[in-house]
Amino acid sequence: MQLTSTTAGDATTPQQHRTLGRVTDRAALPGIIFFVAALAAIEGRLILLAHGNLSELPRVGSVYGHRGRAPHWMYIFQHSTGYDGQFYYRMALDPANLHTTAFGITMDAPYRFMRIGYSALAWLVSAGQHVAVPYALVGINVAALATLAYLGGLLAQEAGRHALWGLLPAGYFGLMDSLSRDLTEPLGALCLVAGILAYRKRHPLLAAAAFGYGALTRETVLLVPAALGIVRIVQLVRRRDRFGANDVAWIVPVVVFAAWEGVVKAATGVFPVLSDSGKNAGLPFTAAFTWIARNFAHPSTRVPGAPGAVIIWDVEFVVLALFALAALAALRATTIPVYERVAFVLYVVEIFCLAPTNWDGYADLRAFVEVYLLAVLVLLATPRRRRRTVLLAALAVCSAALVITVALYRTQIW
Repeated sequence: MQLTSTTAGDATTPQQHRTLGRVTDRAALPGIIFFVAALAAIEGRLILLAHGNLSELPRVGSVYGHRGRAPHWMYIFQHSTGYDGQFYYRMALDPANLHTTAFGITMDAPYRFMRIGYSALAWLVSAGQHVAVPYALVGINVAALATLAYLGGLLAQEAGRHALWGLLPAGYFGLMDSLSRDLTEPLGALCLVAGILAYRKRHPLLAAAAFGYGALTRETVLLVPAALGIVRIVQLVRRRDRFGANDVAWIVPVVVFAAWEGVVKAATGVFPVLSDSGKNAGLPFTAAFTWIARNFAHPSTRVPGAPGAVIIWDVEFVVLALFALAALAALRATTIPVYERVAFVLYVVEIFCLAPTNWDGYADLRAFVEVYLLAVLVLLATPRRRRRTVLLAALAVCSAALVITVALYRTQIW
């Protein structure tokens, strides 16, 4: 006796699910999703906070911006030191101009010139038209996040996962802060991941170009080719391999970075990497432990102009720490190349050697983006088991919630 009936619709449901899975398993889909999300985040900030004026996003402050000498369209915040984006905005007006003051903006330190990549690309995209630079800076970061998600889709598929897992690499909450302030992290992250993917696909010249440009955009990208160089040197010393074309992937970025350091030294009199005045590097563990203890002990501390910033920082740190700890636990199981694992460990060590300005700025931990990226690569390439998949899904949900939170927060807070 048949107690239940099976309709045609019921019978095809599993097949429909499989078809939907195949249709959505396209690397381009995460890219499209993030392109729309990034545009929405920028549009919200422009409408609700910047009065539709793109020149407000770099936040040029009157301490470094001089109204009498600045272009008439440049918005300057009075009685304010501004934010880092003002220096990338200034360099994008003419990347070859390495003077301390130009276009009404004074550089606070020569080390700013070290990150010329983002500004140079904005100058190129804007065709040297100053009025188009604010649009170029925003457009580059939107495109960078979308492309990063697309590459994430390719990496997810390479690891045997659905392409939508590719949303994870671009889904770092700190990148929303960078997007909203015309900063270098999105482009730097794209160069890093593009270089890794190119090297995996045995395209060392493309990897060298990506790593090299990434090092000129955000110097911490250089740790990946440095890790690759360490592994290659060990292999050469042990005679497990020979020096060859693949080595350009780590040699060229180092040469490019050193050459640009020399150019800036000739123009300013100092090597930019040595002129950060303690704003980037500091005593190991000192700043990290100090601010971790302070922020968790006093989560209700009021930050002028940023209500709830400490609580958000605490949650962000917990989520990032969970990603890092999960990746460290999976280092032996993951299938990513050895040099990527070395790079991940180096990035973990690096963030604990950063100066207080990277820990106390309530900038959504954007300076730690490489730790997140490498942790995601480790976890995506870990053999799939139910417990690991559930853990990765839970981490993805936490990260997505924070991305939305930060994007909304940045429509209200500078």
